[in-house]
Amino acid sequence: MRDSVALTRYLQRYAEPGLPCYNFAKSCWRHVLVIPAYRESPELLQTLAQLPVERGRTLVILVLNRPDSDPDIHANAPIRTALTSDEFVWVKRGAVSVQIMNKHCDLYVHDLESLSGPTPQALGVGLARKAGFDLALQWITSGGIDSQWVCTTDADATLPTDYFEQLQSAAPDAVAAVFGFHHLPTADRDCDSATALYELRLRHYVLGLEYAGSPYAYHTLGSCLAIRASAYTHVRGFPKRAAAEDFYVLNKLAKLGPVARLKGSPIELQSRYSSRVPVGTGPAVTAIAAANDPSEVALFYHPNCYEALKVLLASLPELAQSPQQEITPLLIDHGLQQTIAEQSTWALHSLGIEKTLTHCQRQANTGAQFERQFHQWFDAFRSLKFIHALRDIAWPQQTLRHLDTLQLNLWCRETHAPGDIRKLRTRALGLD
Repeated sequence: MRDSVALTRYLQRYAEPGLPCYNFAKSCWRHVLVIPAYRESPELLQTLAQLPVERGRTLVILVLNRPDSDPDIHANAPIRTALTSDEFVWVKRGAVSVQIMNKHCDLYVHDLESLSGPTPQALGVGLARKAGFDLALQWITSGGIDSQWVCTTDADATLPTDYFEQLQSAAPDAVAAVFGFHHLPTADRDCDSATALYELRLRHYVLGLEYAGSPYAYHTLGSCLAIRASAYTHVRGFPKRAAAEDFYVLNKLAKLGPVARLKGSPIELQSRYSSRVPVGTGPAVTAIAAANDPSEVALFYHPNCYEALKVLLASLPELAQSPQQEITPLLIDHGLQQTIAEQSTWALHSLGIEKTLTHCQRQANTGAQFERQFHQWFDAFRSLKFIHALRDIAWPQQTLRHLDTLQLNLWCRETHAPGDIRKLRTRALGLD
């Protein structure tokens, strides 16, 4: 009942306007996949024609968009031209005209640029993903799509054959799921090395959060994400941002329930330079590759930051009993060195932890409720701010080589893809 009310409210108040609405006499698709596209090659359509074969049909919603910072009105012309070729067959599914990509996959193009003009730069890919998700949600509600999941990826992704099957392993209460991934090598060694370094950075960060016992230990890549439709409505959809829309939507979702980390075959992503978004893999790879020696770029947070986070989270039962106690002695009692404990306390005070602990005590009757309240506040965003504060006052970022000299080795804790770590290190250091 609660999900039904949230769904109705979302579609009435928060869904993007002007989306096509249909009533379906029967379900047409078993799965749905949203892909934002901007300045993509027509080769994307060939990739879509090779999507995983599943029982039932898959609907791909391709959202064409262009930021208003790009004055080229022909930016998406190549893919539009390809879509009108005789290579593709148009059919009706209910009242919807779609293009058949293969015998199990249909394509619906939502041309956001043609319908609404260029997207304000500040709204960027977040608006494109939101429009695609809102459309999928409407068609799930009206009976056209028989799925409780909406998946999303990017145009440079190749999905594994067991892509949709992996969602079956997600726990019944999972609100979102994150697929495994790796970046494919190319003929450009500089790009490959920079991409491998950046992927190692992503993996090291999640390993650090996992080591610390954070409930926010998952990757936040829009190319590797699926969201349960009912949970999507409770967080009011994707934030309309030029970048990091994946991070922020997952941050909200993780407060509703667990985020599943799927363990099937990984999504393959292209190693490439990109300036489509202001932050993210493409711009980061470009910046790393521009360095005189990319392997000497300090990309990795110092392990002491994760040690401090681990001790803080382990101290929550005592804080629940006495929120007014001094934090530094408590952290020391849990094994943190005095200097790191004092620095951690300063970082927590800068985040306003005093008011939070008082609030958590007022709202909680048990230790478990206190911890839940704390994690609602100390979420993925504040966890990152805590780590940044420690980085800025005491523990600067490390190069890959120097990371290996430190006592806490997080690489050995990788259980999802230990082979990937070895290969990435080889590519990152130019040893392949």
